[in-house]
This record gives sequence, C-alpha cells and structure tokens, in this order.
Amino acid sequence: MRSAIGAHQDLSSAGVLAIIGLAASLAVAGCHDAQAQAAQSEPSSTTASSAAGPAVSVEPRAKLLPTFPCSSCHQHLKPNPEKRELKEFHTVRNKELHHGDSAAWCYQCHSMANIDRLVIARGDLVTFDEAFLLCGSCHGDKLRDWKLAIHGKTMGHWRGDKIKRSCTGCHNPHAPKFPAIEPEAAPWPPTGMKAH
Repeated sequence: MRSAIGAHQDLSSAGVLAIIGLAASLAVAGCHDAQAQAAQSEPSSTTASSAAGPAVSVEPRAKLLPTFPCSSCHQHLKPNPEKRELKEFHTVRNKELHHGDSAAWCYQCHSMANIDRLVIARGDLVTFDEAFLLCGSCHGDKLRDWKLAIHGKTMGHWRGDKIKRSCTGCHNPHAPKFPAIEPEAAPWPPTGMKAH
C-alpha cells in the first residue's frame, strides 16, 4: 500500500500538470481570439496565402457592372441626397429599392464625395469590389458566416486557392431578399413500397 504522503505528492504533481495544461489552453485560445478579431476587422478584399494555407480572394465585380465607373455620367452632376422618384436612367430603381428601412436612398450606400465608391456605416469608403464590407457593416452576422464560408459561394480547391463571391455576386444590392420558394411535392415511392 502507498502511504498518504506518497499519494499526496502524486496528487500535487497531477494538479500542477492540470493547471499548466489549463493555462496553456487559455493562452492559445486568447491568441486565437486576437487573431480572429484582427481578421474580422481587416479591410482587405484579398487574404494573401500564408504558411497557414492557400490564398482566398474575392471575385471582382466592378468590371461586370455595365454603368461603372459611375463618374462617367455623374462627374458633372451635383449629388442630390433628397429621396425622390428618379426620372432618368436609373428609373428601374424606383420599383426595386427594397433594402433597409423606408428612408433608404442612394447615398445611404453610395458615396456623395466619390460616386465610384461605397460608404460603409462608419463612414469609410470602399470599392465596389469590397461590397461585402458595406453589407457587413449592417449585416455583421452574415459577414461572419461569409468569412467562414457558411454563407455565400466559395469556389476553388479543398487545399488550394479559393475565390469567394461577394454579397452582390448573388444578391441584388437594391432588393437583396430572395423570393420565397414553393417546396416540391414528395417523390412517389419506388414500385412495391407503400407510401407513408
């Protein structure tokens, strides 16, 4: 039989090892949280490859917009922040602007200072290719899920470089809600099986 003193010494050693393990776990978790917070606040649209993994970039959108750069038409127009029915060119927006509250208007997202940029909630200007930062300034939960590839589309290879679609690659920024989808009927059971 072991003596009470020997058992006490073994317990003390195990306790010390447990405390060291707990401290190391907390230190790693704290470091991970700091890295995650830094990544969430990173304003770049492209994450460069590192020792941790391949590169993830955001699919460019500005070149796909037929009316970009906006300044090609707006350069001689004075910005008008008053909400009104549009009479020229952007008249389709009169029917489709269903985003946010009823006070939503062009300059809630488009910059009055630089029409070729978007303005996020805190006032910073971002490019049309960085629209995810604009969307995420109001929809933080969706931005978090998008960064984790839970929401949105990520293309590429499992262990290779990846390209993500920005919010506006799937959603119309002026009316982002998808229409409701009617579910399909259940399939008929194979021959010889009974329906439940």
